[in-house]
Amino acid sequence: MKRGFRNRITRRDFLNGVALGAGSCLLARMAPGLAARPGSDAGLTLGVDWYGYGGVGDYRQSHGNTPEAIRAAHRLRDRGFDLSGLDFDTAEEHELVIVGCGMAGLGAGLEYSKRRQAGQSCLMLDNHPLFGGEAKENEFRVDGVTLIAPQGANGFFVPPRTDDPARSHGDARYYAELEIPRELPYRAWPSSERPLEFCRDNYGYLVRGLQEQTSVGHFFAGGGGPGRWAVDMWQNALADTPLEPAERRSMLRWYRAGNLRPFGSAGAAMAFLDRMSYRELLENELKLGPAGARYADLFLASAVGLGSDAVSAYAASQLPMPGLSDPPASGLRRQSFPGGNSGFARYFLKALIPGAIAGEHAFGDIVTGRINFAALDCPGQALRMRLNATVVAVRHRGASASAPYVEIAYLRDGQLHPLRAKAVIMATGGWINRHVVRDLPDEQRRAYEQFNHAPFLVANVALNNWRFLYRLGITAAIWEHGEDDFGYTCNIRRPMTVGRHQPPLDPNRPIVLSFYTPFFYPGLAPRAQTARGRMELLQTPFADFESAITKQMLKLFGSAGFDPQKDVAGVILNRWGHAYSVPYPGFYTGLDGQPPARDVIRHGFGRVAFAHSELAGLQHWGPAADEGRRAFGQISDAMLG
Repeated sequence: MKRGFRNRITRRDFLNGVALGAGSCLLARMAPGLAARPGSDAGLTLGVDWYGYGGVGDYRQSHGNTPEAIRAAHRLRDRGFDLSGLDFDTAEEHELVIVGCGMAGLGAGLEYSKRRQAGQSCLMLDNHPLFGGEAKENEFRVDGVTLIAPQGANGFFVPPRTDDPARSHGDARYYAELEIPRELPYRAWPSSERPLEFCRDNYGYLVRGLQEQTSVGHFFAGGGGPGRWAVDMWQNALADTPLEPAERRSMLRWYRAGNLRPFGSAGAAMAFLDRMSYRELLENELKLGPAGARYADLFLASAVGLGSDAVSAYAASQLPMPGLSDPPASGLRRQSFPGGNSGFARYFLKALIPGAIAGEHAFGDIVTGRINFAALDCPGQALRMRLNATVVAVRHRGASASAPYVEIAYLRDGQLHPLRAKAVIMATGGWINRHVVRDLPDEQRRAYEQFNHAPFLVANVALNNWRFLYRLGITAAIWEHGEDDFGYTCNIRRPMTVGRHQPPLDPNRPIVLSFYTPFFYPGLAPRAQTARGRMELLQTPFADFESAITKQMLKLFGSAGFDPQKDVAGVILNRWGHAYSVPYPGFYTGLDGQPPARDVIRHGFGRVAFAHSELAGLQHWGPAADEGRRAFGQISDAMLG
């Protein structure tokens, strides 16, 4: 099939979108040193045809895991870096090196900037061309309209006010400290149009109690027929669905269930619920049957990586899941900046290096201002940020208890570079830390092996118009994943109007349709699920994903007039190989009588501390920054000597 939207992207645009400063090496096959194991990287080609179009603007060169970052990580995993030629005795030196510029790293950097002593310096390193971790954005320009969409992390509730940020934690602390506005501007839906409700992020329409705030269509495939839509099916008590009466009753009983198992304390809830999966709780303890667990998979896999069979019931209790919590309060609304949590990352950066984002300390400038890359890594700055720098080794100079400093080696532009630091914060994921930190104690290495990281794909489709959704009366779609289907859900958001991001909200004008796509396979062991999903994510060429998205959209929306030749302007894929640390049963309280792995890792050792979002169990921007702040507190004394 000819895909007209690909023809709208010029070859020059396509190549510019994947130029990462590494020249022709990006078009080569994976390095010969990578071991080929069954179900791993064998045959993986990481070139232009794999990475695909990156859009326009500052983030065009960094959408999802870049080919360069993946190759370096796999080479690291296979012990492909020899440090024997590096001179650490005369290397560049800092009091603090922070590895990773995601939310945890930014939180550590913010704490350093407030508590540093005169003469101290900090260098932040990140293996991608942009800071923010999974809190990045895609940008399109369609018919003169700027469209910005999240690459990954997005969605939040505006936290309660705090009069004392220094004594607060999580979202409330940083929201106040960074002076983020509480009243956020969104494009209004004209009262003259047919009534439609829009989600403001890419998750709320999946959540019981919040789904009712969005015009959601559930698609049921027919037996060889065109299928049928049930719009707002929960409000209509599933009356428009083809479900059998017994299954309807089971689904409604689950969906309407409040907190059926209250506990006297948070500790008691954790001790009981962390022993089982959410599915086990529903079926064995609450007797709610399997239908609810299958539907819960959609939200859980999108929020924490895998479905109800692999997720701790305690983790589910921290989310508004039926059977463990009452429905959210009426009127509660999730929010999202245009690029999702990239807005928070940009607020942190503006606080750390004010000149790194053009404009003043104002909402519109921070969220949509251009990045001044030249300001990130200037000699003499108290804090510097170096991008496209993959740290491949961290080790103490001698025994960790008495080492005078830590040696760091990083890869940039194909060359290894040495560093020295009095202290190091590893604000990177556990899947890579256990390979990077070469003198990691056995206890912490074993703890890291308990984590199970799930992949995730965010596909943003820029539309010239969305008349086909308007005709159906929906702004979000959910479908049961069949053998030949792509994904499970997609939606358009009510656009925030801020700075240069001023998109219309008109069925005849451009918008972004986002597919947030987990990889989960109920029935398989959790680690088998994540391994299979990662293989599918990494081994599928861009064109194959693009074709699958087109086919899925035709299946869902073809009857409403969707035409990919006319309606689609471009597609960006954001592949995250280790997007989530799945909070498995035992994650919070430990396995086999052993302490929780996250507690073991939080101890750090010597001059090295660990901070990453996965230690909190449910990965979110505020708690992730708190992990960075905690790690700085652990390591701050080491910076003095």
